[in-house]
Amino acid sequence: MMLDIIKEKWYFAAAAVVLLAVILIANRYLKKYKEKKEQYQKRLKEQALSEALKNSRGRKNVFAQNNQAAPMETANPGEGQETVPGGRLVVQLSLVGQKSGSYVLNPEDHILLGSSEDGNDIVLPGKDVAPKQCDIFQYKDQVYVKSLDLSFPVELRRKVRQTAVTNKAIRVLTGDQIRIGVHIIQISLMDYKGNLI
Repeated sequence: MMLDIIKEKWYFAAAAVVLLAVILIANRYLKKYKEKKEQYQKRLKEQALSEALKNSRGRKNVFAQNNQAAPMETANPGEGQETVPGGRLVVQLSLVGQKSGSYVLNPEDHILLGSSEDGNDIVLPGKDVAPKQCDIFQYKDQVYVKSLDLSFPVELRRKVRQTAVTNKAIRVLTGDQIRIGVHIIQISLMDYKGNLI
């Protein structure tokens, strides 16, 4: 009797087999699509890192060689203990104001900002910006900012707190803003894979 019902309703069984085959094919296609998308995103991150490392002009630190590795006095306006295993990170600086743009740079090479087109990584036009205004750099897997000309104010903002940047290094974190004259610079720290930290 069961065999007779199956013979009469064979098209339901065939439809179930076809539906199962369609689901399996769609699943395989989606899996390949996801893998291709992940590979594409990985390639984009690698290209962004390569470009960031190329942005360095190969110039040495503006400080004396013996001061580079010396411990520095730091002021830390807030908490945050982000570190990067292996010490490999890049800094994304997004400018808002008269000049806008986004730059991904290697802080190991010291990122110089100022109004002079000679020697600065990022040129900030304006009378309220010094020719060599400030330096953003890496020291022991952390990123700091230091003013190079105290006659032009630099301000670090973190959430609702703000502090003046002096010639003593101040640690910066993702989400911080630096204000130089009319220019506001948003800071994002990323690991070598492009993930925010």
